[in-house]
Amino acid sequence: MIIGVFYKGGSIMKIVGISGNPYPRSTNLGVLEKIGGELEKAGHTFEVIHSIKDLPLFNPQTEYQEYYEVVNQMREQIKAADFVVIVSPEYMGGVPAILKNALEWMLSEATLMQKPIAYVIHSPHGRLAYEALNTHLKISGAITQDALKLLISYNKRLQKEDGWFEDEVINKQLKALIQNISDYK
Repeated sequence: MIIGVFYKGGSIMKIVGISGNPYPRSTNLGVLEKIGGELEKAGHTFEVIHSIKDLPLFNPQTEYQEYYEVVNQMREQIKAADFVVIVSPEYMGGVPAILKNALEWMLSEATLMQKPIAYVIHSPHGRLAYEALNTHLKISGAITQDALKLLISYNKRLQKEDGWFEDEVINKQLKALIQNISDYK
């Protein structure tokens, strides 16, 4: 649960987003785009990294990792960003393999080291993915804080056409998360 705004700063940031389900019409991508739209209204730049679906499977033994252009582009987008936002479902008690694969590619180059990250788990259940993503991000050296995390589960996931949720408590929590991202410094 997010309570209040914990960060003050207000400077314009370059923010990138990653969806654990990056395919068109994904509800997770929709939530990510809603967050991005609100951050753009606050004056920040926001770009979704769609390329995670194109990444080869991570293999630390791969001799020519640096030749994977799609991997290098993703890493450069994240390195150039001031902030990262992840929205993901829960698959089989954890984060989707497509997201974990992207996180593993980033770990091998310390791409997320000291990078502030907010995340939302948007899934029927979600608690296990929430905890798993937190663990993955800590291992990566990312900066995560409770005010930058949100779990939206069960019947609270129902959305209106404008991208906000039918549950006003969730809307309040999501707005606080967006404000905390916007004010982060």
